[in-house]
Amino acid sequence: MSRANDRSNDPVGGERPRRPLRVAIAGGDLRAAAMLRLLAEVESIDVVALAEPRSGAAGAVAARELGIYTSEDIADLASVDDLDVILDLTDDPQLRARLIAYRPAAVEIVGSKGADLIRDLLMAKKRGEEQERLLAELEVAYEKMRGHENMLQAGTVALEQANEELERRLSEIFFTHEFFKALTSFTTVDDVTSLVVDGANGILGAEISCVYLLDTEHWELRYAAAQGRPADYFVEVVPVDTTILGRAYRDGVAVEADASRIPGSTGWSTESEDLASHAAVSLRSGERVVGVLAIGSHNARDFTPAEMERLQVIGNQSSLALQNALLHEELERLSVTDRLTELYNHGYFMQHLEEEIGRAQRFNHVMSLIMIDIDDFKSFNDTYGHPHGDRVLQSVSMTIVGMLREIDIAARYGGEEFVIVLPETDLEGALAVAERIRAGVERLSYEGFGIEEDVHKTISVGVAAFPTHAETGAALIVAADQAMYDAKRGGKNAVRWPA
Repeated sequence: MSRANDRSNDPVGGERPRRPLRVAIAGGDLRAAAMLRLLAEVESIDVVALAEPRSGAAGAVAARELGIYTSEDIADLASVDDLDVILDLTDDPQLRARLIAYRPAAVEIVGSKGADLIRDLLMAKKRGEEQERLLAELEVAYEKMRGHENMLQAGTVALEQANEELERRLSEIFFTHEFFKALTSFTTVDDVTSLVVDGANGILGAEISCVYLLDTEHWELRYAAAQGRPADYFVEVVPVDTTILGRAYRDGVAVEADASRIPGSTGWSTESEDLASHAAVSLRSGERVVGVLAIGSHNARDFTPAEMERLQVIGNQSSLALQNALLHEELERLSVTDRLTELYNHGYFMQHLEEEIGRAQRFNHVMSLIMIDIDDFKSFNDTYGHPHGDRVLQSVSMTIVGMLREIDIAARYGGEEFVIVLPETDLEGALAVAERIRAGVERLSYEGFGIEEDVHKTISVGVAAFPTHAETGAALIVAADQAMYDAKRGGKNAVRWPA
């Protein structure tokens, strides 16, 4: 008998409760990570498995954090018990064909467009629930206002005070509604964090508000945005296990009406004695904390339950927008970055070079270009293998970055070639930078990790300046490239420039 007709274990006179929809995800990029966190908040859906060949991919890491079964083989999804749906986020026809070949007959496969629709619906549902709550509050406020009109004869003064309070509350509800609506329209981290502190001041009337974002590499909270005090009032970097920010990161919410009672709790301010009271909430997306929102006051005061509830609502709603902005920012970074060296890629370099050439022409400035090629790189790869070749590329990249200013741009031009744009730098200055890089690379040793001898690598470097050697980006590249090959023909491990 089929399960649909088998009611032997049903409650008398009722139907068996419907079990959650069991979903598996194929693919593990940032889009899959975002989908995981959205689905994890839906009670009627259980994400039971994720398949992704790269164990370090964002989706695979997120799945393991949530305790979800992960596999590096797409075919393993076929062995998951009672699976209902597979979301295919791979955009790979071969993997999709493999999914279809191995899936059980009763399992549906939803492709990328369908998954995007599901994500949009879930985000719309999340925003809609908060808006419904606000509208419900609005209806209650109107009901109270009508009730107060009946009290007119009992006391005009009391009515005016009540109406003022209701008008304030209606204004707050309207501001909150507009705040949540605006959150969905911003895609950059700077815009979202600025809006969050605006919302904290506008909705709560906070004297001081700030947002710190979590730096997972160094396990620190970094200042992002603030209202009520200048930027130098806030400590740039706060260890994640200190101050009230650390307590909010750990516990979700923290409040201190008398901040002086807990030594060090106000250490997020450079003028900690100015803070008499403060509160903070974590900015959380699923199980992941992405930052902390804090408010403070110069005068000692209690935070009412209503204020703390609103602070947490602001934090909850801001978290989703902030997570989306962080994902958007990461995707943009990856689109212009070379994965191996973490320098900019060829496409970004070409775009940036044209911008710098245009700026130099408009303001009659100089600029320079450096081309670098690792000497005898193919021979090194053939002798020691490509993993050690990758190690050389990475160490040369780090040496280059360590010699540059913030305004300089370094990119991997292709293969073992690198290129550097030096704005507002003449030929003499560029030659000095090029020589420091050449000497720094020459000092690097690759002994160890399977190389038993003290191996060193060298580079050949070409330098060209605008407008001395060329007046367009393309011509500047040719000039620097020719100079680089002059260095190679002259014996390598040298810096050259056009005659």
